[in-house]
Amino acid sequence: MPLIFIGAVLLIVGIDLLVSWNKYEVFFKILGVEILIAVVVWGVLTLVFSSRKKNGTDGMSEDEV
Repeated sequence: MPLIFIGAVLLIVGIDLLVSWNKYEVFFKILGVEILIAVVVWGVLTLVFSSRKKNGTDGMSEDEV
């Protein structure tokens, strides 16, 4: 799992460098936006899964058991 994470991060940074064509101010703006999007998505997913645990539903209904 850590190798997949490291590979994904390197791939994203590489694509950002290719898109920005070595204009580093553009590179850091793109990277900053990607980090903000990742934090928002992570926060929403954390809230959704924590609310499911509090309600006692883990994705399976009574009919499926």
